Amino acid sequence: MKIAIAVAALISSSIVVDKLICPLPYRPKSLILIGLCLAYFVAKLLYFAWIYPYCVSPVRHLPAPSQKPHWLLGHFKCLSNNPDLSILQDWVEEHGEDTPFIRAFALFNSERVIPVSEQALQEVLQTKSYSFIKPPFLTRSLVSVLGNGILFAEGDVHRHQRKLLMPAFKTSHVNRLVPIFLEESSRLQKLLEAKINGGDGIAKHQAEVEVTSLISSLTLDIIYRAGMGVTFNALEDPENELAVACQRVFNPGEHGTGLFFVLQVMIPWFKYLPFPKNRDIWRARLTIAKFARDIAEGRLAKFMAANGRDMDRELEGSFVGQKKDANILSVMLDEGDGQWTVDGIVDQLRTFLIAGHETTSVSTALALYLLAKHQDIQTRLRRELRTKFVGGYDTIKSYDDVESLKYLHNVVQEVLRFYPPVPETHRVPLEDIYICGQLIPKGTVIQIITPVANKGRRFWGEDARQFNPDRWDETQGHRAMSFLTFLQGPRSCIGKRFATFEMKCLLIALVGNFKFELKDGYQVQFRNRITFGIAGRLPLKVTHLEDWRRVDGDETDLKE
Repeated sequence: MKIAIAVAALISSSIVVDKLICPLPYRPKSLILIGLCLAYFVAKLLYFAWIYPYCVSPVRHLPAPSQKPHWLLGHFKCLSNNPDLSILQDWVEEHGEDTPFIRAFALFNSERVIPVSEQALQEVLQTKSYSFIKPPFLTRSLVSVLGNGILFAEGDVHRHQRKLLMPAFKTSHVNRLVPIFLEESSRLQKLLEAKINGGDGIAKHQAEVEVTSLISSLTLDIIYRAGMGVTFNALEDPENELAVACQRVFNPGEHGTGLFFVLQVMIPWFKYLPFPKNRDIWRARLTIAKFARDIAEGRLAKFMAANGRDMDRELEGSFVGQKKDANILSVMLDEGDGQWTVDGIVDQLRTFLIAGHETTSVSTALALYLLAKHQDIQTRLRRELRTKFVGGYDTIKSYDDVESLKYLHNVVQEVLRFYPPVPETHRVPLEDIYICGQLIPKGTVIQIITPVANKGRRFWGEDARQFNPDRWDETQGHRAMSFLTFLQGPRSCIGKRFATFEMKCLLIALVGNFKFELKDGYQVQFRNRITFGIAGRLPLKVTHLEDWRRVDGDETDLKE
């Protein structure tokens, strides 16, 4: 892609110079120069696209899919038509799951080395993790969206940021956030009840509801309140400027978005071209960055002022001074011992706002889709909720209450295993490195595919591709590399506990009070752009069930 762009730029600029500046007698020399440069770039393209990967590359002997790559696009087209990447699992099974690597091709036949075996995954993600970095072409594109926070920090910078952030995500602190998750989830429950009743005074029990937008708005509210101590109300006002900005970053319109995203990643200056989508995303980024900066400057100023007056640092909004609405930002400041700068806080907040919100939003929507598809599992989950807490939703108060729901835990884990919200990540080695005895040259793109482990038969048995929450009662998921939804090792997701408990509280409020069914004849489409999720809408038939405080746990009493 870079070569093609360079050729086009060279030709166009040379023609302009030739026609506007060069006198007539010198034009033939200019044309010769253009020809020589063009020949060089074509030769380079031929070498890296068709000679190097097949005749020179040290990894050219690795097993490859039986599906032949396109002569120019590699395997890009078949992967883009398979957003859940299940085709990669097929490729793995062609060669056996003990194969250390398979090799596939991206655009212009650029190599992608995919670790498959448990040992290969462990070396890349754990034992040699800091020998790899994220590919510069991805970092360059996504930092402007997600911020230069812990997600893209490398080496010692990453170690330092993770050390500063870890206290805010400790189990003891996340436990304090569970009441916030429950209270916010109750708002969605009440909104769904209102939508079903229609506000016309006529008692109803069922309505068709598009749930993805509602879940997206509520998870945005949760990340603001639990992350920064700010009440946002996107659920009631989904058209406010910040909510729209967050939506545009991940979903800038469905038509042509896949190609648009690829161009943004592959071409460094593509995001500056005056396309409407580029303008919308740029404005959205500015809106999010301004909000994050206003919060960071205000909170840091209060922290520094209070720290100067009182060594106990009991400032307004801090974790120390709060008994109810503890939030991540306050803990960051309290535990950071003055090491945070405004720019550092802004980068982390942008990552929390966008990445933390989006992943939980798509996972909860996918959970409702799977539960609507598997009514027996939905019914069993509802029975557990209503049997364990016969007094109703309001009697669930604490971390221990949520943790006591074992089948809920199984369901959430299985949703995250079956449909990981981030199905792939990439690494490149900083130097030539050996993994499982195989030389991986410096700069080779390592493509870590989460479903390769999450749905691997070696870990999960012959029903690995089936949705089955009961598998979590066994020991199958105890091996570290069997469940890569949050990755493993030093770069594993720091917000794992936050995300899973938020998701659990949402499902308690939703499944405990409503029955969800797929709309007749509606075909759900999926997409894979940074995150994996449902493309467009998810209209479900939502039935408001009798208040569970009136039932004793017998499923026959769950009247509609």
